[in-house]
Amino acid sequence: MKALAIDSAVPCISLAACNQQKKASVTLDIGMRQSEKLIPAIEYVLEQVDLQPSDLEFIALSGGPGSFTGLRLGFAAAKGLQLSTGCPVYSIPTLEAQALPYSCWPGVVVSAIDAKKDRFYVQFFSNGKKQSEPMDAEIEEIVQTIGSQEALIVGPDSLVLHNRLKAQDNNLRLHRLPDLSSSITDALFSMAQKAYERQEAQLEPYQGPIYLRKSEAEENQL
Repeated sequence: MKALAIDSAVPCISLAACNQQKKASVTLDIGMRQSEKLIPAIEYVLEQVDLQPSDLEFIALSGGPGSFTGLRLGFAAAKGLQLSTGCPVYSIPTLEAQALPYSCWPGVVVSAIDAKKDRFYVQFFSNGKKQSEPMDAEIEEIVQTIGSQEALIVGPDSLVLHNRLKAQDNNLRLHRLPDLSSSITDALFSMAQKAYERQEAQLEPYQGPIYLRKSEAEENQL
């Protein structure tokens, strides 16, 4: 596998490049400077595994939901590489990728991203299968959906959601694991490789990220 993975759905951007047995990764938790550093970071991880953009078999892109600005940066970078090299891009739903490493968990897996405004982007999984579509949900709705189930909260904002849920209902049976940036890029590689091998449809130039709500700029126009 010769591939690049980009997760820019959350403020801490994760990148990884894979060239057969060699892999390099980097995270960017630098706020507003992400737009300056994303392309140099892509060049860096490719260089570490002796790849040129033209060598790539595919690009695995975290497709949202998540940060509006971050997703746009990731899509712009991936589409630029796609246009210049012809390399296929596979847009992988972010919440599904976050949940993939925990598909053997016996209870419900709640994949989460802090959506701000007292809401979370969440999706529920059981035994590796989707139990819901992605949701832009309030805490009360998440509590009701979990109910009496034993739940594992995953994703970069799992601690925030875990604490909010416990504050809402201390009787919930919740677990969480420390988030690892490598787990999301590994999941992106795995899911995109399957799509590549099955010759599934790649990201079209007109396609964009998964958005569950309007951006703040769009809301202000209403």
